[in-house]
Amino acid sequence: MIIGIDASRANHTQKTGVEWYAFFLIEEFKKQIQDSAQIQVRLYTDMPLTGPLARLPNNWEARVLGWPPRKLWTQIRMSIEMLLHPPDVLFIPAHVFPLIRPKKTVMTIHDIAAIRYRESYSRFERWYSVWSAKRAMATLWKIITPSVFTKAELQTAFGTAREKDIMVVPHGYDTAFQKIHDTAVIQAVQEKYNIKKPYLISIGRLEAKKNTARIVDAFNILKASIEPELATLQLLLIGKPGYGYEHVKRAIEESPYSEDIVQPGWVAQGDLPALMNGALVFVFPSVYEGFGLPLLEAMACGVPVVASYGNSAQEVGGRSGIYIHPEDSDAIANAVRKLLLDHPFREEQIAAGTVQAAQYSWKHCAEQTLQVLLQK
Repeated sequence: MIIGIDASRANHTQKTGVEWYAFFLIEEFKKQIQDSAQIQVRLYTDMPLTGPLARLPNNWEARVLGWPPRKLWTQIRMSIEMLLHPPDVLFIPAHVFPLIRPKKTVMTIHDIAAIRYRESYSRFERWYSVWSAKRAMATLWKIITPSVFTKAELQTAFGTAREKDIMVVPHGYDTAFQKIHDTAVIQAVQEKYNIKKPYLISIGRLEAKKNTARIVDAFNILKASIEPELATLQLLLIGKPGYGYEHVKRAIEESPYSEDIVQPGWVAQGDLPALMNGALVFVFPSVYEGFGLPLLEAMACGVPVVASYGNSAQEVGGRSGIYIHPEDSDAIANAVRKLLLDHPFREEQIAAGTVQAAQYSWKHCAEQTLQVLLQK
C-alpha cells in the first residue's frame, strides 16, 4: 500500500499553526510507519525537503514536483503526479486538494474562517478556501477536523449528509513546551527579545481575527489600575501582521503604555517554550479558532490561560482557563487580573491546565489519523 502525503506546507521555513500540524504529524508517522513491507510513504513537495523532514525511513521517499508553472502547484503539478503515479491513499494535512486525485483522498479541514470572517481574506483566498472545503465535503473519501467545533461548522455550512465520513482527530503539541525549571534559560531568551519586566504573552497573527487590538485595550486597562503588581507589566505580542493590522498598529501607537508592548514578529520555535514559561498569563481571546494549538502549549508550560468562548477554545482547554466574550475588553482585563492577584485560583488553573494538556499528543493524533487512512 502506498500512502501519499502533501508535505509542501510542512516544509516551510517559518511555520505557524497548520504547517506545524503537518510537520509534527509527518514526523510521528515516521515512527509508526517505518521499515514496513506493507506500507510505503511518498512525500510530495515543491522544494527539496530540509531539516528533520529530509531524514526518511527506508520505506519512505520524497518526490519534488518542481516543473513549471510555479503557481497553482497543487492543481497543476500535483494533479499531473496523481494522474501518472497515484498512491493508494492521498492525505492533504493542510491547504487544498488537487483536482485529479485518488478515490481515497483524505483532507484535514482546520476551520472555515473564510466563511465566518470574509473580510479577513483576499477575494481569491476566500473563494479558494471556501470552494475547497465545499468540494471536499461533497466529493472526498474522508474528512478530518481537529475539533467538534469545526465539524459542526462544516455541517452547518455544507450540510450533514457526510456525518460518518467526518472524523474528529484533535491535535497534539510540541513536547518542548514543558515547565522549564532553569531560570537562566528563560532569562537568556527574554534578554534576546528585550523583555525586562513581568509580562503577558499572546501568540498568533496580529490581526482582527485574533482580536489583537482588544488585547492591547485590556492591557491598557490593567496598567491603569491601582494595583502595583499590574503597573509593571509588559505585553509580548508574538506573530506577523495579518488582516486588520492597521487597526492593531494604531491601538499600540495610541496606547499610553506603548513602550511596554513588545512586538518581535515571528519567533523561532526553539525560543517559544522559554518565552511561554516566563509569562504570567497567556492571553488568547481569538474571535475564531478551529483548534487553538497555543492553548495546549501554554498549559503544558504551567501558564494560566484567558481565552474566548464561542469557538473551539473551551473544547480544547476544558475546565482550565477563564473564558470570556471576545468583544469585551473589560472582561479580558478582569480575567487576567484574577489570574494575577488571586493566587490560590491561579494555582488551581495551572494544575488543571497541566492535566488537560496531558490528554493531547502528536502520537495519539498520528495513530488516529493513520486509522482513517488505512480504512477499507
